[in-house]
Amino acid sequence: MVNLVFFGSSEYSVTILKKLLEINSFKITAVVSKTDKPTGRDQTITSNPVAAFARVNNLNLLQPEDFDKTFVSQFKELNPDIGLVVAYGPPYFTQELIDIPKYKIVNIHPSPLPKYRGATPGPWQIINGETKSSVTFFQIDALPDHGPIISQIPFDISPSETATSFYLKAFDLAAQNLESVLTNYINSPGNIIPQDHTQKTYFPKFSKETAKIDWSWDSQKIVRFIQALNPWPIAWTIVANQNQENFKMKIFSAACVTNNVIPAEVQIEGKKPVKWSEIEKYYRIKK
Repeated sequence: MVNLVFFGSSEYSVTILKKLLEINSFKITAVVSKTDKPTGRDQTITSNPVAAFARVNNLNLLQPEDFDKTFVSQFKELNPDIGLVVAYGPPYFTQELIDIPKYKIVNIHPSPLPKYRGATPGPWQIINGETKSSVTFFQIDALPDHGPIISQIPFDISPSETATSFYLKAFDLAAQNLESVLTNYINSPGNIIPQDHTQKTYFPKFSKETAKIDWSWDSQKIVRFIQALNPWPIAWTIVANQNQENFKMKIFSAACVTNNVIPAEVQIEGKKPVKWSEIEKYYRIKK
């Protein structure tokens, strides 16, 4: 029986955690996730998807604020053989933590590392028009997305891909191959390949501010940008009404028709989502 400590915080992490529970050769000794946070207008204290799943399934849940001395001691007491990280985010792992498990700590990253390191690999691959990707299992080191590769499983990126569909595809594929990849790694832990760091690429994390559409891009790239930023933070632009008043408008989906970007579903600030065709005669997109 392999003692495993799982680190994760997103809905995609849950996909892998569910699969782990089905693998009899692994014992989840603890689930490490982010602390519960106030969310929404009412600032209700809410668990992230991993913490909520762990509670429902009576898994040993740890929610450290940081990887401090207290957590290091807790981690050692769990006597882990391996750690598995899926969409956990900072704080980053120190070499001290990495060296505690016999088989170190493995991360699952949805890009063909060393390309597309960073927190938002899915959207950037879509925006840049990539047609092929991989989900990468790698042994982490003290630098983000930097450690040696255990396995890479390729998949296609479709022309209509959104961030949601991309990540579902990547982590479903990781779940399907989880048992074989981890078992092979544990049986031959030295069979890993250092990344070629000369080939690394990194793209920054998105914010609501950087989700503004750059109309100088070609139309196809703008449509991909809109797709990639769905469901968050949602691409947006400025529109003017018939009184020349400016408003922020989110664009949830769009199409490219004869090299023109045609919005489909939109939302003017303060109003409900509608079809652009229903309101386009009242507004002008400011490019």
